[in-house]
Amino acid sequence: MKSICSLLFLLTAFSICKAQYISVDTPVYKVVQQDTINIHGMVYDVLNHPVSFLQIYSQNRQMVYSGYPVYTQTDSTGRFKLNGALVKDTLELYWDKKDIRIINNGSRYVEIHLPAITSNNLGEPLIEVTSKRKIKKKPKPTFKVLTNAHIMDYGGIGIVSEAEYRNGGRQGFIDLIKSNISYPDKAIENNIEGDVEIAFTVEKDGSLTNFRIIRGLGYGCDEQVINAIKKSPKWRAANYVGRRSENEFSVTINFKLTDK
Repeated sequence: MKSICSLLFLLTAFSICKAQYISVDTPVYKVVQQDTINIHGMVYDVLNHPVSFLQIYSQNRQMVYSGYPVYTQTDSTGRFKLNGALVKDTLELYWDKKDIRIINNGSRYVEIHLPAITSNNLGEPLIEVTSKRKIKKKPKPTFKVLTNAHIMDYGGIGIVSEAEYRNGGRQGFIDLIKSNISYPDKAIENNIEGDVEIAFTVEKDGSLTNFRIIRGLGYGCDEQVINAIKKSPKWRAANYVGRRSENEFSVTINFKLTDK
């Protein structure tokens, strides 16, 4: 059996169901044949604070009576464990009066970062407190605005530019990872496949730091990706109005087993 890893997202899911029906007066059971996984992870809000007691739903409706989805809830520390999720699943949760969906392709560890809350909890309209001004308001300050920003670009300064891998840009970075990664034997022996997403920071000096697992498979796959990224030489740092700045990136690797 050969093994491959790629940068493709595989979003299809499947299940094979067989049902046997008997009289209405006796319990009805069905036999379900499908691959499932157990997922654990953390949920954070926009300030990176753990979110407690938030329900997370799987699209798997085959394992629960009457077709209800498999679900779980974060604990008081923002941690969750979802047993019986589909290998290729879409996790769903309700936050800030909106349905949020997270595509998961086989990852056993999932870190969820929620968007900022846009509504207020006190309802509309907002309470307004007013008073008469006693001191005259100062006139608005004036300042010059650059209207020909392209001139700075041509001068090599740049208004805003993201960090960049020096040896071939994005494709060069992908090639670097491919040449330094292999499928762990432990993962092959346990039929582990799916996505690994690793986040990292490109510092002002172009070095890579702060490696973090956003989605993980375990069995040595997460370490393989991190070690491959660490092989990278220094990047060209991000530029903001002529000043170097930090830049956040992430890369997703799909580990896939084939039968050929």
